[in-house]
Amino acid sequence: MSAKPPWHIRPMNEADIPRLVEIHPSFTSTTTLIVERLGSGIEGGWRLLERPLPQPFDKGTAYDFDAAEQANIRRRLRRGDGLHLVVEQDARLVGMLDATPQEWSGLVWVWNLMLDQDVRRQGIGRALFRRAEAWGHRLGYRALLFETQTNNVPACKFYAAMGCTLEGIRTMYYRNDDVARDEVAIFWAYPLTDGPRSPI
Repeated sequence: MSAKPPWHIRPMNEADIPRLVEIHPSFTSTTTLIVERLGSGIEGGWRLLERPLPQPFDKGTAYDFDAAEQANIRRRLRRGDGLHLVVEQDARLVGMLDATPQEWSGLVWVWNLMLDQDVRRQGIGRALFRRAEAWGHRLGYRALLFETQTNNVPACKFYAAMGCTLEGIRTMYYRNDDVARDEVAIFWAYPLTDGPRSPI
């Protein structure tokens, strides 16, 4: 019999929202994805190329749950139609999932699947992903949708390993006032079908 993990997943409530600051979901990456344009006009396209960075990119506090992001999550939670979970370990929040349906498209938009840096590679991200998959499948939605960035290579590799497919690239999604960031939005989709699942 396997040992019980030191963390547990439970539904989020409004009292959890100010506590989201307990989660430190930043990342560091030694590589980035370069968007290469292919062709032009209606036959144009892109491809992604992973390249090493001269020094690691550290996201810093940009993912922290400031007042504006807390207000967004609270608004989505109050809608009552989504899936909102938190992960607790040693009386501290260490992860969260925040997903809502897009009824017009039959899709589930996953706004946040965040883990504290100190608890990664314990299976928590996979467990949250599977909860979202089961919830969306049970309610008959077509797919889960995720957005990440070209400089968040660890997240891109996670979604790919979970069986997501690259759904699209939006080169003008971010303002990128800080030119050094050069972030491009990448969208991933996970079909909610009865086909084979990722072994992870």
